[in-house]
Amino acid sequence: MKIKRYLATDMRNALRAIREEQGSDAVILSSRATSQGVEVCAAVDLELASGQGMLAETAELKQLESAVMQDLQREDAYSGMNRALPASGNGPSAVARPLDQDGLLADLFAAAEPAGPNRSVGEELRSLRALLEQQLAALAWNDFTRREPLKARALAELANLGLDRALALQIVGDLPAGIGSEQLQRAPYAMLARRIPVCASPLERTGALLLLGPPGGGKTTTLSKIAARYVLEQDPANLLLISADDERIGSHEQLRSLGRLLGVRVETVVGATALAARIEALPGRTILIDTPGAVSRDLAAAARYRALRDRCKALQAMLVLPASAQSGVVDDAVDNFGIGVSTCCALTRIDEAVSLGGVLSALARSLLPVAYCCDGARIPEDLKPARAHQLVARAIELSRQAQACADDDLLARRYGRNVNAAA
Repeated sequence: MKIKRYLATDMRNALRAIREEQGSDAVILSSRATSQGVEVCAAVDLELASGQGMLAETAELKQLESAVMQDLQREDAYSGMNRALPASGNGPSAVARPLDQDGLLADLFAAAEPAGPNRSVGEELRSLRALLEQQLAALAWNDFTRREPLKARALAELANLGLDRALALQIVGDLPAGIGSEQLQRAPYAMLARRIPVCASPLERTGALLLLGPPGGGKTTTLSKIAARYVLEQDPANLLLISADDERIGSHEQLRSLGRLLGVRVETVVGATALAARIEALPGRTILIDTPGAVSRDLAAAARYRALRDRCKALQAMLVLPASAQSGVVDDAVDNFGIGVSTCCALTRIDEAVSLGGVLSALARSLLPVAYCCDGARIPEDLKPARAHQLVARAIELSRQAQACADDDLLARRYGRNVNAAA
């Protein structure tokens, strides 16, 4: 596809220049008013222009372009759209939107929404723009599948995992040139695994470990698993459990019951000041701290935990992320309670998740290391050290169990405007 930008005094001259250089098969991608006149971005598919490829799609796009240009000329007659902008930049015709970052498609009209009786023209243009965007995305995706069939297949498989679009494009963009079909079956997953940071257990050195995360994420259960594992492997007399959850009913009693079963000491501490003082008073002890649930967007709670860590240098914080939560909840939790507040994280409720794509995307983007994976409710059997390749293998297994399969329409909408960068 050949894309070129044209500058002209008005739309009529711009169309004439496009037709003379690119022919009648050219498609208008964007138009924008400038101080010198108009700026029009047009494209032509070289294969389609030479009579090869998808003729039906070309005809449909030409019909769309014709309808758009008729509305542009009609709006020009009403609101003087093709006149040069005033130097002050005021008025409805001065508002313009920039090209999108991929350079494939910007707004189909440069002026702001027409006022009064011309508002329907703007609404019609927006509808046509959305339709043309969809058609161009499908055209770009189909062209990409012809030029790079192996990379297109890799994008489809990563989409089946539920990975974020940006992460999938990065992985495919980093694939080595000339990769074979057999290597492609493993390479994207190996590259995904390398993007997921893991770390050793935070209890390998003495100090305090504070568990935080969204309500119902499994903080108390994870603490119970860690405490039981510590008692089995090390000295239980050196372990102290602190309940700082003063919001959930019965939270203190739940931790005391665990302490009686494990034979370890349990204390109740309320307030950040008292908690910091208690941690500082026991520098040689291993302390596990249970906290109240914090909503993923609670910036005040994130600031309190950050201040607590700044005061207590021996304190580590572990973010508990439920893998079964919605991707938006996980993203907010990682953004607000990740790096800067937490030193590592634990993935819980993996056995309840139907997809791991969202949580893996958040971890790869934030670089928050994973220390533990919790794959059930058994204590402590279902607590395992995190392994990146095992997480990716589990994501693949869940995708196959759910029989996830992205169709061409979904892939075109998802990647159609970005595939040129991955080619």
